Amino acid sequence: MRRRLTSTMARLVLAIFVLQLLSSALAIFFLRGQMLEVVHSDRVRQVTDVRDDLLAAYYDGGHDGLADFIARRRGSAADPTVFVALLGKDAPVLSNLARVPDIPVTPQPRALTVDRGADLPPIEGVAQASVLSDGDRLIVGVMSATERRLDFAFATAVGLTIAMAAALALASALLLGAVISRRTHELADTAAQLGRGNFGVRVPLAQTGDGFDHLRQQMNLMAERIDSLVSQLGSIGGALAHDLRSPVARLTAAIDTALAKADDPAAADALQAARSDADLLRQMLENALEISRLEGGALEDRRVTLDLATVAEDLVELYEPLAEQSGVALEAELAHATVRADRELLSRALANLIDNALKYGGKRIVVGTRASSTWAEISVSDDGPGIAAEDRGRVVERFVRLDNARTLPGGGLGLAMVAAVARLHGGELVLSGESGLVAILRLPR
Repeated sequence: MRRRLTSTMARLVLAIFVLQLLSSALAIFFLRGQMLEVVHSDRVRQVTDVRDDLLAAYYDGGHDGLADFIARRRGSAADPTVFVALLGKDAPVLSNLARVPDIPVTPQPRALTVDRGADLPPIEGVAQASVLSDGDRLIVGVMSATERRLDFAFATAVGLTIAMAAALALASALLLGAVISRRTHELADTAAQLGRGNFGVRVPLAQTGDGFDHLRQQMNLMAERIDSLVSQLGSIGGALAHDLRSPVARLTAAIDTALAKADDPAAADALQAARSDADLLRQMLENALEISRLEGGALEDRRVTLDLATVAEDLVELYEPLAEQSGVALEAELAHATVRADRELLSRALANLIDNALKYGGKRIVVGTRASSTWAEISVSDDGPGIAAEDRGRVVERFVRLDNARTLPGGGLGLAMVAAVARLHGGELVLSGESGLVAILRLPR
């Protein structure tokens, strides 16, 4: 579960990072386009202003006056970025040009390449051609060297900006991912506690008013509702089991009285069978009450530090005579595994697992213990028919008995009691095995 969450967070962080980087790049290129548009508009305005200045010189001095104005680079024509060409009957008058640009007469300036001579490279520019009243053509333009420098400066700025945007986007994405991951793990851990039967757990509220806080509130309300329903159900089941103990005790006493007075062997056998069923019913009621107390948290905390190998060794010695009588080899493969647990409950759970193996297993039972850095395990494995994978989830529920177990005495509470003990200790009961059954009681260290 945590690995899937981590993978989801990684994809979310990557998506946020990419989106932020793309948005930054789009903003930068949009800004570049706006700036170039402003510069281009300024160049068009400059072309228009220079043309108007030259036209004024033409109106004052005619063709010769305009030619002198251009040749002497007076007024706005003195700008080194401005180029002018006057074409008429006489030789063309050029300023900042090596040859006359090929440009048609247009109402608006247009882009072109400016040839400035052999010693200077061509340069981009904008120019406008106009026809004077005497038929001469006047070409006025502005070089785009500023735009080129702007492009170089902008490219450098874009590189730095993208690098900074990438770093900030990655940092913010990782921070956001960490916050979301922490909050989702908090909710997932609470849900896991609820799944293990700890219905008293609640998610701490942050009072932020955001969606996560609303989710926390709803989860707590759900946990309270589940806790209430489970408590009511447990109380009803516990009360019913408790109330049935007295009738079962009276029934057992009545059977014992009748059995003492029965002279007919057939009647005595029938009464003895009824006595066995009454004992089984009483044991089922006791187990049901014990499970209700375990799941309801009504037992006092008697957990102490103990070695699972010691507990398992005691139970193996206790069951060896019964296993030998049943023709079953009971073996132990024990390694030290220290945990804090209730020894009595743990012993009863292990006894239930061994009983289950003796009843339904084959001819060999192995009780083992082992430990890892986070878990301590006690296992009981047999070489019997085992439990199908699709049935393992429901055999730990109360009163569930598989078809192949209905011919043997039992109430379907043994594995349910083991699972309840595991949940009480914050652990779990794991059923596995390809051939036979391996029941593992796993407890946190």
